[in-house]
Amino acid sequence: MPSHDDCCSKIKMKCPDCGEVTELYDYLIDKILQTPEPGVPSVEVLSISPRDPDPDPDARSNRMREIWTRREQKYRATYRPAK
Repeated sequence: MPSHDDCCSKIKMKCPDCGEVTELYDYLIDKILQTPEPGVPSVEVLSISPRDPDPDPDARSNRMREIWTRREQKYRATYRPAK
């Protein structure tokens, strides 16, 4: 971890499966630093920025909204009948 890492630092990550790049505040991804179980792919950390002087106060709710939107899309694609 770099010396400038802070809870308000932004971490840019890339998913090894889909290749999606996401940038989140450090405090939103505290579990990423835990050692993954064998067989569970981990994300690739591309960069860690210095502390954001003006962090987004709604970052946590925006992240949860993004997660629930993806879950809903996955659910609809799986269980909704085709028209």
